[in-house]
Amino acid sequence: MIEIKQLSNTSIEAIYHSFNRAFEDYVEPVQMTLSQFQHMIERRGYNAEISFGAFDGGELVGFTLNGQGSWQGIETAYDTGTGIIKRYRKQGLATRILEESLELLRKKGIRQYLLEVIKTNTKALDLYRKAGFNVTREFDYFVESYTELDLPDPVLPISYEYRENIRIDWDRFRQFWAFEPSWQNSIESINRKPDAFKTIGIQFNKQIIGYGIIEPESGDIPQLCIQPEYRKRKLASALFAKLTTHSKSDKIKMINTQSSYLPQQDFMSSLGFSTGIGQLEMVRKL
Repeated sequence: MIEIKQLSNTSIEAIYHSFNRAFEDYVEPVQMTLSQFQHMIERRGYNAEISFGAFDGGELVGFTLNGQGSWQGIETAYDTGTGIIKRYRKQGLATRILEESLELLRKKGIRQYLLEVIKTNTKALDLYRKAGFNVTREFDYFVESYTELDLPDPVLPISYEYRENIRIDWDRFRQFWAFEPSWQNSIESINRKPDAFKTIGIQFNKQIIGYGIIEPESGDIPQLCIQPEYRKRKLASALFAKLTTHSKSDKIKMINTQSSYLPQQDFMSSLGFSTGIGQLEMVRKL
């Protein structure tokens, strides 16, 4: 008999093994090393005490890894990853795990549950809609091999200069945003693993007027913003190219950019990116 239990007594190694098995045939297959997996869930705020797994005897065959944090000023749980090993699918395990999660999250005083789901994953979409989740935003997904990109020279126009490893002034920098970053690109996410990121600013008249953040190990760029009045001066393209020089990955990615912000799509296309399948952000109030 399959039991649904909290993951507080389950090792990261066991969860990692189940994760790779569950996602090996996914819409976009995901396989990573143990250290990459640990980094990913820590960056997303993983909390074993509010996470659940489906166990067949001692084997973890399905899971929901929940993160916890503040989202738009509200105490929130975030589905860092839900997966079921192939031969255990179509048994209602994802629904059972979700029901256990919702019950515990309410008891913990968490006020909303946030997740993202690939647009073409109709089974998951149906599950979440039936459970009371509503779509709040549509996200684009950009991943490309570094060698396939059409990057400009990172040299800035005269009077502008780069400042590396700047102190992040979030109160000021968030005024540059064209849209609110997703959970995994948020301020909290970056602050959970600050040593994993490199931040580069653009300075003009002794003031930072744009910045970009890259995670060198993965090539992920979670944020890149230019102060509105300084846009359309090729600064973002130069900064993007500058950030990629610090990447240790053969792929560069910007994940979960807001689809309704059309200038972002044009910008990414100009650099040689094609749009991936993309995701839907969904929220349920608790």
